[in-house]
Amino acid sequence: MRYTVAELGTLFSCDTYERSFASYTVEHAETDSRSVLHPATTVFFALRGRRFNGEDFIPQLAGEGVRVFVVDSQCALNLPDACLLRVPSVLDALQDLAIHHRKQYQIPVVGITGSNGKTIVKEWLYTLLRERYRVCKNPKSYNSQLGVAISVLELDHSHDIALFEAGISQTGEMDRLREMIQPTHGLITNLGDAHQAGFSSPDAKAQEKMQLFRDAANFIYRKDYASIDAMATLHGGGISWSQKLDAGYTIDRLHKKPHGLSVWLRRGNAIHSFDFPFEDEASLENGMHCIVASLELGLSAEEIQRGLRQLHALRMRLEQKEGLRGCLLINDSYSLDLKSLQLALQFVDQQNQSMPRTLVVSDFAGQQADDGLPEGVAQLAVKYQVQKLIAVGPLMAQLRKVLDPKIAFRHFPDPEALLAHADALGLHDELVLIKGARHFRLERFFDALSLSQHDTTLEIDLKAVAHNLACYRSLAGHGVKCMAVVKAAAYGSGHYEIARLLEFHGVDYLAVAYPDEGIALRQKGIRLPILVLNPGGVDFNRMAEYRLEPEVYSIRQLLRLLEETGGDGIAGIHIKFDTGMHRLGFGEGDLAELASLLSQNPRLEVRSLFSHLAASDRSEHDAFTHRQASAFEAMSSTIQDVLPRPALRHLLNSGGLARHPQYAYDMVRLGIGLYGFDADPGVARRLEKVHSLKTRIAQVKSIDAGETVSYNRSGKLAAAGKIGVLSIGYADGLPRQAGEAAWPVWINRRRAPLVGNVCMDLCMVDLSGIEHCTEGMEVEVFGKNAPLEMLAEATGTIPYEILCRISGRVKRIFLQD
Repeated sequence: MRYTVAELGTLFSCDTYERSFASYTVEHAETDSRSVLHPATTVFFALRGRRFNGEDFIPQLAGEGVRVFVVDSQCALNLPDACLLRVPSVLDALQDLAIHHRKQYQIPVVGITGSNGKTIVKEWLYTLLRERYRVCKNPKSYNSQLGVAISVLELDHSHDIALFEAGISQTGEMDRLREMIQPTHGLITNLGDAHQAGFSSPDAKAQEKMQLFRDAANFIYRKDYASIDAMATLHGGGISWSQKLDAGYTIDRLHKKPHGLSVWLRRGNAIHSFDFPFEDEASLENGMHCIVASLELGLSAEEIQRGLRQLHALRMRLEQKEGLRGCLLINDSYSLDLKSLQLALQFVDQQNQSMPRTLVVSDFAGQQADDGLPEGVAQLAVKYQVQKLIAVGPLMAQLRKVLDPKIAFRHFPDPEALLAHADALGLHDELVLIKGARHFRLERFFDALSLSQHDTTLEIDLKAVAHNLACYRSLAGHGVKCMAVVKAAAYGSGHYEIARLLEFHGVDYLAVAYPDEGIALRQKGIRLPILVLNPGGVDFNRMAEYRLEPEVYSIRQLLRLLEETGGDGIAGIHIKFDTGMHRLGFGEGDLAELASLLSQNPRLEVRSLFSHLAASDRSEHDAFTHRQASAFEAMSSTIQDVLPRPALRHLLNSGGLARHPQYAYDMVRLGIGLYGFDADPGVARRLEKVHSLKTRIAQVKSIDAGETVSYNRSGKLAAAGKIGVLSIGYADGLPRQAGEAAWPVWINRRRAPLVGNVCMDLCMVDLSGIEHCTEGMEVEVFGKNAPLEMLAEATGTIPYEILCRISGRVKRIFLQD
């Protein structure tokens, strides 16, 4: 983009800016102060969020050389050497700029929407289309009201075609996205349950999504989705495909091959044959969307087949896990451009401030010798404090000439050479970010450096944790602080990674169960205040050394603390009352002595007064909950009266917040709710699931009718069929009762029941009736398609217990869009 301030002023109907800047030109639009790479030619849009205000960063950015800012009309700032464009809505102004910018380009633009698969379809379609075209697309899954605006502004005159995905979560959102994207062609992937809470019915969701194509010449869809087909009939212009129904494109034949499928696709009298490198139903659907779209956009069958050969199973989100020799690995190798590289480096900044940083980067897709990409990479390496850079590919050798000499540099001509020298690199105790164009397949390097090679993984969606935190903040209301409970390794999720994310998102407190958990967080660099819920017999001076704040729940414990510390050195204490849970806590009979001891030791700072509700999520116990709250009010008031300064009060956990918001007091404690579980149906619908336990099929075998399976001949097939042996057992945390309950795991878009007893390291699943199941295929044990709550109910336990029992040998992979 390239606009003068005068042009922006006209576009935003803003005529009060400093006229000396009228001819000043900007070429980059940013909304994140951390993303500014070219200050002199950047316009900064100072958005306001619930917990931040972009205007707060303007003085800093002005000092770095940014001169043009778009701010709210009420902004009181006045800077002598800067231009402030005051507008009624900063987001509307940014979107208006995107709408205007899009109108400058008369090229095919494909708008992509749907419940699932938008990003992978966009990335696969990009791979096919780049055989002929220069393609602009959203970085990662930038499909929101803000993300689409930023994406559209990336359009320039070098592009032949554009792919923009659009995501919505409620009625009324698509109109603005359509105005920005202005698609000439459309593609809707499917309809599922994602974000259903924002719509009155599945038909309402389909209707809203179809608004994207209102002015498009045509759009592609799968005819098997009845609600989409009905809307397409009303809309007109739809190009359908199906395997079973009469459609514009029909799959005449599918033939299974050793490593994929052969697809015969008919369009009228013409038949095309494609070799597709996947067998599962979801990949076939995504691939068919891309094949049909590519044919409609003018690609030949030969060009499409060349692109299909480059497809492989994309890890569509950034992954983080532990590596060999103390390394922390972050894999983001499914796409590569400067914007996605910058986003990955921002994630590094968010998640770890202490470890030395190594960047592994390949040639960019479509990179030319003189397109300035090495210079862009070099700039980012300096901005994000990379200490070591490993380049892969012939064109990235140019980095040696432009890279800061303080950054150690290694170059390999191809990924095979990198893999051959992986051990010789001597990587240890460092954070390694792996960022590659997909045909380099740098995920092989990620896997080679990984600490665990077990086929079973626990995926933790960090974006979902942040979303759930925002949901509970909205329930708590303005001014109520949040304490995040990260005990038991954050319910099996990984204590440091979750704690760092929560610290980044501005929670006020962390809580752990035992001192060693808090010490580990301090040693990893966590700076938030940390409450230790059960200090036990640990030396209070050691807790003081790590600035940990103990829960104090008895007179005897308080006397020991005073004896060991004299009241000095402890960062603060938290007084726990027993109001009816009858676990830890002071009773009413202890209050006089407690008040006396606190009065005599004014240097001992009481940070908070709290209690725990026994049944806040159960309506049949509401009367008891109210009695507990009354007791807490009385007990906390008694102690508050003797304190030299007010202490925070907190009573509610995440389960109680929806049903009893009147008891939020000064702070709420968020535990299992952060991971997507709440007993209140209304709140549960707003939350996103965080965990997915996945494994793979180790072997597929045929079983005759009447044959038995597993120990004690505990399983039996009623008819001849197939079973799959899965690489997960009770030693990994899968409850043994899951076998007895015939728990249905999710394979190739179908539910398949376990059969026979769960073994220590393996279990068996009935694959009868499920097509195209092969060894190595991914299986979801629980997650978005096989809900953990249902597994807990089937096995007679609760989600907390299953999560906390996930074995340490199961790889934790942290995902971030």
